[in-house]
This record gives sequence, C-alpha cells and structure tokens, in this order.
Amino acid sequence: MNKKLVTTLVMSSLVASAFAINAGAAPADKQVLKNEKGAVHNVVGKLGKVSGSTAEERALNALDRVKADFGFAKATGNFKAKESHVDELGTSHTKLNNVINGIEVFGQQMIVHENAGEVSGITGTYKALVPTATKASIESSTAVDKALAETGVTPEGYQLTGALAAQLVYLPVGNQAVLTYKVSVNALGDTPVNSDVFVNAVDGSITKVINKVENVVGTGIGVLGDTKSINTTLKSGAYYLEDTTKPMTGIIRTRDMKNRTSLMYDMTDADNVWNTTTQRAAVDAQFYAGQVYDWYKNNVNRNSIDDNGMTLDSLVHYSKNYNNAFWNGTYMVYGDGDGVQFRNFSGAVDVIGHELTHGVTEKTSGLVYQDQSGALNESWSDAMGAVIEGKNWLMGEDICIPGGGYTAFRSMQDPTIYGDPDNMSKYVVTTSDNGGVHTNSGIPNKAFYNFATAIGSRTIAGKVWYQADRDYMTSTTDFSGARAATLQAVAALYGSTSSYYTALQSAWTNVGVN
Repeated sequence: MNKKLVTTLVMSSLVASAFAINAGAAPADKQVLKNEKGAVHNVVGKLGKVSGSTAEERALNALDRVKADFGFAKATGNFKAKESHVDELGTSHTKLNNVINGIEVFGQQMIVHENAGEVSGITGTYKALVPTATKASIESSTAVDKALAETGVTPEGYQLTGALAAQLVYLPVGNQAVLTYKVSVNALGDTPVNSDVFVNAVDGSITKVINKVENVVGTGIGVLGDTKSINTTLKSGAYYLEDTTKPMTGIIRTRDMKNRTSLMYDMTDADNVWNTTTQRAAVDAQFYAGQVYDWYKNNVNRNSIDDNGMTLDSLVHYSKNYNNAFWNGTYMVYGDGDGVQFRNFSGAVDVIGHELTHGVTEKTSGLVYQDQSGALNESWSDAMGAVIEGKNWLMGEDICIPGGGYTAFRSMQDPTIYGDPDNMSKYVVTTSDNGGVHTNSGIPNKAFYNFATAIGSRTIAGKVWYQADRDYMTSTTDFSGARAATLQAVAALYGSTSSYYTALQSAWTNVGVN
C-alpha cells in the first residue's frame, strides 16, 4: 500500500482500445471488446440461447459461440468449470479455467453470464499456447522445498500461516505453456512472505515468483485517543478480543505479536476496559474489522472475506517500528509504525478496509498481483477503503504523524499529488513494484473518484465495483477490461440507460481508458 520509489520511469502513450459503447445505448446484438493492445477481453450483447441441464454445460455451449472471437477451436476439452453462482438479479456467472491436457493454465479464465440460458456476455482471456511437457518429472514435495528455499522461509526464522501445497499448472511464458508446480508460501517472520512460486515441473528451476505482500508506508481507546465500543468474549474470568455477535460461522479476533515476527498471543483484559497504551492498536484493529465486515454484509450481502463467514484474524504489534500493514493470505497484520512518520497502522479504517478487500479480491476475481491486474488489485482496495471510511479521498492520512514527511499514502481525487498517474497518457512502464502496481493504481483510482463524485454516492459506486470484481473480472483483467466489467455491473444493477451508466463511461474516458 505504500509508495514505491521508482528511480527510472519510462512513460508510454497507449493507443485507445476498440471498446466503445454509446452513452445511454443498450448493447447491440454482439460487440467484441478489446484492450489497447488489441486483445479481446469481452464479447457482450444478445448472444442467443443455449441449452444444458447444468450451468457448466450451458457455459461450454456459450463459449462455442465465441470461439472465433477469442481464438480457440472448441470449448470442450479446453475449459473446465471452476464455480458458478446466481446473482441477485437471477443471472448465472460461471467461471471456467482454460486447461491443457486437463491441467489449469494460470491466468487464463472465462466467465459466462447467462440467465435461463440467454447469454448476455462472456468475459475472459485466452491465448493459444504450446505446452512444454505433458507430465511432471519431479515430485511435488521437491517443488515445495524449492519454493521454501527461493523465499528463504526456514523453520527457525518463520511461522507458516497457510498449508503448503504444490498445484500442477501451466504457466504462460511467451507462446509457451510451461508445466510448473504453483506453491503458495505464506509465513510470518522478519520479512513477511506471501508469494506464489512457480517451480518448473521438469527440471525444478524457478520459473516465476509473484510476491503478494502489498507494502504500506504506511484505537476501549484507539490509536487517536478516541473511545470505542467493542464486542468481546468472557472466558474463564478474562475478556478476549473476540467478537461472536456477527452472523458468521467464524469470529472477529485480534491477537498480539508483542513486537515479534512469528508468535501470536491472545489479547485479554480483566475488566473489559481496554485503555492501556499497548491495547490501543488492538482496539482499532478489532473495531475497524467489524466495521468493514458490516459494510460488506449490509451493502452487498457478503459474509466475510470468503462469503462463507470465515474468521477475520488481525495481528497487531508486528515486529519493531514496522512501517507496514499487509494481508498475508490468512491474517491482516499491522506494524506499530516508527513513531516518527507513522502511528500504529491499525489506526485508520481505510487501511483496514484496504487490507480486508485484498482478501475479498483473492476470493473473487483473484487479480494477479502484477502489471495492470495488480494495479487494479491495489486500486479496488483503495476504493473500498475510501467507501467504508466515507470521509475524504486520501488513503492512510490518520496514521501519518505531522512533520514526519507524509500526509497520506495516496489521493484518489488527485493522484499526481503523490506522484501517481491520473491518466493513461502518464502510465508508468517499469519492472519495479511488480510492474508499478502502487503507482499505476492512480489511474483506476481517479476513475472511481470521477464516478462516485459524479453520481454523488460512494455506496453505489462501491456496490458497482464489488459486483464487477465478483462477477465480471478474471485474474488477469486489465484496465480496459475493468472498464467493461464495471459497465456490465452498473448495467446489471441500474440499467444501461441510467445516468449511472453514462457517468461511469465518462469516468473511465476522462482517464484515458476506453
């Protein structure tokens, strides 16, 4: 979440995409939408009726109708359903993974949108690839060892926070599909780890690493000295920071790392008055996690990060003088700040909204944390943080100490204040920061600001952004695809002839995303 310092910025002007829908007009019978590089990301319109007793059968039949547009020969054998759900308006959104030899291709997905067999659109990414191998030559346990070595995670210095498993996937590299084991490593230590490591399944070499710890440069009584009411649990004569009042299968819980990097301890209090200095960060983490949960449940009926009531776990007092907060795939983790530039990182609801939304995105679109999809991942978290806070368009200003050099991390109203682009003409091409995910997020951030202020409602804008993420975006959606996704979401919620639809078109056009 923090500003990455990029020493060399290469600016590029991007050609406008072929995507255009007239303001207020209903979709034509069929439109093929492309990004600025000419790659198809959506086919929308009245695509006809398909048959099938299951959502997967209907989806496969629908894909055959657009095979020429995306460039594949047939759907059966090339795609396999991952999951399907019916939205509040009765439309089924069926997600399918591209497969080669029955093995998933990382980042190549399709989403079929249909209602009672009537197909209204297909979202996705496809590229024909040549597989490098048909079966693995190394064991999955070897791949796990290679991934641990690559990330530096050892039993002595780290605590694993997620199960280690190796999934066989094809990784697109140029025109090839490289057979790899995808190993997700989640661990807490001096340097937190949340990485997807792709280990070549033939020779054991490291093909790719995606580091998903999104850094932030980055209160009973909270961090800012304000008094809050928090839900706790009484057990064996002590009160715990555990909230069991929400309509979820899990709980909302905050624990203490006592300025260490691997162990966690329950937060307890004898009289249920959480007013000591060391409790302040925990009070805010607990309170704000509940606030974020309530927004998602009350506004879009999402029950926790996984929509199945999972526990929301927060860890405070991570490491010493740690200027960071991050979602590590299991926990929201907050440092204390250095006391010069930053306070405790749990002291801002927009920061906590941001971190929790990373978890939501992981469970919905799964936006890959690199390049444009990574910038969208960051931007969607910023947007929901701003919606839930509802105060201004700055990110993290409440934890910035006056005189410490920072007034906030980013501005959605004017990204350029903090050195971020606000238009595609200023897009930064870089290999740093996973392709500038914290920098180029300024462009979709500005688009969200444009939309929310034009319609006069952060809540409506947040609903549109959430539905786009859940139903109309794949793991490799780019900026042009995000425009299409949000337009499909606003059309589904409010109609393609609504003023919201027109305002959203203008919001994206004004940042150069077409």
